[in-house]
Amino acid sequence: MATRPGQRGRVLGARVRVAAKVVAVVALALAVADGFRWGNRWYVATQFARSDVDWGNAMVAHAHGALVSGLALLLVAALAAVVGWRPRLVLQRR
Repeated sequence: MATRPGQRGRVLGARVRVAAKVVAVVALALAVADGFRWGNRWYVATQFARSDVDWGNAMVAHAHGALVSGLALLLVAALAAVVGWRPRLVLQRR
């Protein structure tokens, strides 16, 4: 496929933006799933920690791991969203 010199960069940029949008959506979905996992483990840890302290502490550690991975996925989703959906600054001329 023959392309003009400036067209190749635009096609590549469009593909990168589409890939970034896919990454953003997948990372956001995984972050939501980690949020549910964190909430479930935190709830279980707080409800049953009094009867078995060691098990409750282990559940808190698992909940902390889910929270950290969820926040990391949210960061990835935000960065990919910035690439995928370029914010356009519109300045009004007076």
